[in-house]
Amino acid sequence: MALHYHFDDISFVSLKKDLKNYSIETLRQDCFAGISVALLTVPQAMAYALLAGLPISCGFFASIYAAIIAATFGSSRHLVVGPSNAIAILVQAGTSEVLFTYYRHVTGVERDIVAINILTQLVLMTAILQVLAAICKLGRLTQFVSHSVMVGYIAGSALAVIINQSFTFLGIPRMQGVHTFYERAVHLFSHLYQFHWPTALVGAGSFVLLVTLKRMSKKIPAAVITFVLAGLLVYWIDNYLPDSGGEDLSRKILLVEDTGVVFDVIPPVGLPFFDIRLMNSLLPVSFALALLSILECISVAKSIAASSGQRLSVNQEIFGIGMGNLLACVIGSMPISGSPSRSGVNFASGAQTRFAAILNSCFVAVFLLLFGSLITKIPLASLAALLLVSVASIVNRQQFLLCMKATSSDGFVLWVTLLSCIFFSLDIAFYIGVVISIILYLKKAAIPQLVEYAINQKGELINLNTSHQPEQRSIRVIKVEGELFFGAADLFQTTLKAIAEDDTNVRVIILQLKNARDIDATACLAIQQLYGYLNKTGCHLLCCGITPQVWEVMSSSSTMATKFRRCSSSACGERSTSSWDDVSSNSSEDGSSSWKSA
Repeated sequence: MALHYHFDDISFVSLKKDLKNYSIETLRQDCFAGISVALLTVPQAMAYALLAGLPISCGFFASIYAAIIAATFGSSRHLVVGPSNAIAILVQAGTSEVLFTYYRHVTGVERDIVAINILTQLVLMTAILQVLAAICKLGRLTQFVSHSVMVGYIAGSALAVIINQSFTFLGIPRMQGVHTFYERAVHLFSHLYQFHWPTALVGAGSFVLLVTLKRMSKKIPAAVITFVLAGLLVYWIDNYLPDSGGEDLSRKILLVEDTGVVFDVIPPVGLPFFDIRLMNSLLPVSFALALLSILECISVAKSIAASSGQRLSVNQEIFGIGMGNLLACVIGSMPISGSPSRSGVNFASGAQTRFAAILNSCFVAVFLLLFGSLITKIPLASLAALLLVSVASIVNRQQFLLCMKATSSDGFVLWVTLLSCIFFSLDIAFYIGVVISIILYLKKAAIPQLVEYAINQKGELINLNTSHQPEQRSIRVIKVEGELFFGAADLFQTTLKAIAEDDTNVRVIILQLKNARDIDATACLAIQQLYGYLNKTGCHLLCCGITPQVWEVMSSSSTMATKFRRCSSSACGERSTSSWDDVSSNSSEDGSSSWKSA
């Protein structure tokens, strides 16, 4: 029975499906889910923007406007997009390197403006890559990125978040310039004596309160409660412990307003910045951002769809993320990605359609309009505590252990990717993990399985692994299974040559190609060279069980056309013993090999 594959077409009106049978009850459930997610989105958007080294408005714009566009053009009913931990840390690494390389002399407000300009170019390139991937229907290619790479990269990003935010959490001055996370960790531990105790007190108290509230109930807006209490604590310290401060801002309990950032709900709209000089530096980061964002979105959407039963369109989801990032580059927003925590809350809160994600963005805008002035009073140490708590949720310990124990290849890829995040830049670490996983896959795929059969007295093929046939035979039947692409051709040819060399009695080698796949020009050339070699040694080469796909490749090859001919004889393995003996005795006297497809 033929299988009909879903071609995953892209639609510009995918939201129309959610409008069918939409009711007041559905709207009520979507509104409740939207409010619940918005209470989580506001603190996370701020934290991820500061983690990326950007104004907090960049996080809010991503959570409001870019998220609405992504939900409009996406396919998942429960996926909530916006800034994420892994995306933020990768943006920070990419923009800081460009700033240090090209704009080292720029400081203050000008530096923030330049950082946003670099961000718009980075997001523009990311969006173009994602939209092109969706239009070209390349969504299935994401399955070639090993899950061990994703788990290792997220674990490495989690360590990077811990190292980065520990400076803010403890009030320790940061290193200047661009450094690996290993160097930052060494600097952190060697300067622990410089910690600012009031800042550390606020950070530790926020951390304990966040963990306690989350354990009590996931429905409690733990971040909102923590930020309110932390703000009150800082107010008390500033008024009743004045000696804890000082004129130097670096030794005060820093608040959001001390970053010098003024945010607004209405974004500035303009053409994205583009400097051709930055292409070489930003292209690797943008490609990593595009791929990582796609992988996160698909992973989150599929995990929820497994419970909801929804059928997803991978290319439609990629298209939605790409369209959201296209808007993001116009309004100076962070790139967006799938959020496991916000999507999980959205699903658990009873969201019915994609309007829940859209309403979530609307409620975030309302919260900013109503409580924007209070947001500036949030201590940065509390935001750092929120990021440190969220680290535990982004690393799935069960998946980490599974990848570590499944196979040696999975474990190797996992640890190499994780360690690369510490000793190299994050985009390079991601590529290292992907390349190593592909290399290990090709190493396995390049070893075709050759199973030898013998013919018993009844004329039936029997597996020699379970039989006790003698080693020396005039007819050798080899069943080829697996990939016969260019990577496996050399080993395939060498193994068969060794059979003819080691067994001087062999007169006929029969290749059963029924389970051979993906034959290409290199494999065809290898078979031709094998034919020439056997021809010189007086042996015959027969090919049987050729599938239509393999036959098409062989017959269309000019080098093979002269060697092959169609034959309507019975299939390999169904002849009697005397028939096989006839094949051997009827060979041409000059030792030329014959080619046959049965």
